[in-house]
Order: sequence, then structure tokens, then C-alpha cells
Amino acid sequence: MFDLNRFLPYHLNRTGVRLATAFTKELERFNLTLPMWRVLAVLWHHGELKVSDITVDTTIEQSTLSRMLVTMDDRGLITRERSKLDARTVVVNLTPAGRKMTKTLIPWALHFERLALKGFSEEEISTLYAMLTRIFENSADLFP
Repeated sequence: MFDLNRFLPYHLNRTGVRLATAFTKELERFNLTLPMWRVLAVLWHHGELKVSDITVDTTIEQSTLSRMLVTMDDRGLITRERSKLDARTVVVNLTPAGRKMTKTLIPWALHFERLALKGFSEEEISTLYAMLTRIFENSADLFP
């Protein structure tokens, strides 16, 4: 029997939308979208990345990401260059301005995370992240 209150995709979506909506209001002050933030955060975490790796890590469709990267490059947040190892590959990196903006936004991102995890123990938080990682890995089987 189908019970919406026990349907995982429903809960994941509504939780994600609520958190994203709250953080998006903060991002608007910087003229950024949530997908732009995801690109900044991924580059902050990993450093220089190929566009294809950014697509995987942000779950932004490649053509959408390519257009967004042009905008972010025009704004001086990132650089896009041909790889020295493979001229067919474009690599992306944060500029000093992009690093500064990301560094400014990280405390806000962590603030919203703390609000969402209020009342959870460290053990519960670790378990939650482990379970979400397993769900993500399990869902890879949905897309051959």
C-alpha cells in the first residue's frame, strides 16, 4: 500500500526544497543561483576540475552547466581553460574573486545545515550521512 508519509522521494524532495529555498534567499544578495553555489562549493572542495566532473558532482545537466560557466566566467568567479594534458578537455578553477565569494558564503551554508540538524547527536548525524550516501549509491543502479 502506498503511504506518502513513508515515501522516501517525497521526504527527500520536500526537505531539499525547503533548505534550498532558505539558502537561495541569501544567495540572491550576491546575485547567485543555487546551481552557481553548487559549482563554487565543488570547486572549493576539489580545486581545478574538468567540466564533466563538475556535472557529476553538481548533478547539473552538461548544456545548462556550460551556459552557467560562461556567466560565472564573465563575472570573474571562475576560469575556463583547455587542459594541458588533453586539448579536448576544459578545466575550471575558482578565481580569487570566486574564492572570496565562496569563503563568504560557506558560513551561511553551514548555518542552514546547523538549523536543519538541530537536536541531532553527532552519532545521528554520522548515521544520517552514511545512510544518504548509501541511498545515493543505490540510486546509481536506476541509471544504467
